[in-house]
Amino acid sequence: MTRWLLVALLVTILTYHNTSGARCRFARSSASQGSCIFPCRCTNGCHTTTGQCINGGQCTADKPDTPTDLGWRWTGIACQEGNVAYNKTASQSIDPHGWGGDYPAGRAVDGATNPAIGSKTSGSCAHPDTEYGQNAWWIVDLGATFNISRVIIYNRNEYKARLNTFTLGVGGTPEKTKYTHCASRNRTAGTIVEAQCRSITHYLNFSRTGDPDSYAAGLCEVVVIGHRHITCSNCPSTSTCNDVIGCDRCDPGKQQPDCTKDCESGTYGKNCEEDCGHCKDGKPCDITDGHCTTGCEKWYKSDICKTYISSPRFASSDKPDVDRISSSSVTVRWPSARNITSGLETHYYYTVWIKAEGGSYKDMSKQPHTSNTDRFESHITGLQFNTHYSVKVEPYRQQNELSEAGTSTGVTTFKTPCIAPDIPTIKNVVVSTQAGSNKGSIDVIWEELKSSGCDNIEAVVIYYKRQSSTTWKKVPINEVTGHKSDTAECQLRRVRRETYSH
Repeated sequence: MTRWLLVALLVTILTYHNTSGARCRFARSSASQGSCIFPCRCTNGCHTTTGQCINGGQCTADKPDTPTDLGWRWTGIACQEGNVAYNKTASQSIDPHGWGGDYPAGRAVDGATNPAIGSKTSGSCAHPDTEYGQNAWWIVDLGATFNISRVIIYNRNEYKARLNTFTLGVGGTPEKTKYTHCASRNRTAGTIVEAQCRSITHYLNFSRTGDPDSYAAGLCEVVVIGHRHITCSNCPSTSTCNDVIGCDRCDPGKQQPDCTKDCESGTYGKNCEEDCGHCKDGKPCDITDGHCTTGCEKWYKSDICKTYISSPRFASSDKPDVDRISSSSVTVRWPSARNITSGLETHYYYTVWIKAEGGSYKDMSKQPHTSNTDRFESHITGLQFNTHYSVKVEPYRQQNELSEAGTSTGVTTFKTPCIAPDIPTIKNVVVSTQAGSNKGSIDVIWEELKSSGCDNIEAVVIYYKRQSSTTWKKVPINEVTGHKSDTAECQLRRVRRETYSH
């Protein structure tokens, strides 16, 4: 058998881009091609840039499996040489009695070479058929445009002569009338039939010709040797190109291997290696630089909409501190919220929520987040005296007119004290002196004090001083104490007490 080895072949399976990830050049392993341009054909994995086998691996076997290498085992510098027809879509002629339909066209590209035609429900051979006197035909769609060099057909073990004469046509359309002749055969067929067919094509057409028995054929496997058609004319001037993997890089907005196609929707940049960001309304980004012409989805920033304004939160153990509690105010302090996106601090704020016992939370203060501190505080006024309160701090993110709260702190409770009573009005002061003595007494009478609905008043203190002194002295109302000076001695003898118990 004449054998012809291609110097360089390309990928044999169509690649489909997955917009959930930027497109890679070579798959990392043979397990899955994913969104990569070329599959990996190595036993121990591939270099993702060059496609060469790594970790001591070798090129994998190709379909159909054969005891010996018949020239279509995966080979080449990137193991991309092989049978380009395997597992592709095929169609064929069917006679009115259904023979062709019973032995479908796909069996000729299923990788099995068994020469037995088998049954209608099993077997490995296709059986194109048609009316007597017409030519049976079979077509395979290679899935892309390929450079092909030869075609090898596995014959049936019966009716071998049906492959004595046939023609092969090539073209860019499945229409049989538009094929260009590529090869012919007109000699006794054996178990394996080979024809040289060097052409650039998307479809390969097999057609029986030349004898009365041309209405039927048995195709147990059709092997098409070739490589995907790639030209280097569109590669950037600074890139390199070969007929195995095409251009080593493309200008922004163009995709490998030949830099002729724009980036697929959802990707952009050099070799289309970048995923678009989160553009508004799910629109694609610009294929060259990735900017979103419609703006960003909510909570995303920058021209390419990849910077996320994360949702802030506090841990369950985070609680605000309170101090400087008065009858009408309190100072609240809290730590910085977690999950703040660095560089986007201006998009974060805090709300201090306070509620009285039995009431509902009210927004008492808003404060921006800043990066120059890890502690924040707010002085809250307008509280009621002698009241139990609960306080929590809620972080939120804001973008333009849009805001969204994150996870708040735990709750801290406190109580405001009573209001200090007003200074009482002194109704009368009676000064008594003792004859012949510098001692005397003072009777002080004042109006009854009101508790103003708060706790009862606990104490009353009288302050007094000599007119010539600058120092006030004090005496609780239930205490009688002597107060002496170098010139006089006064004693608080009696005060009028109302019901001022605690």
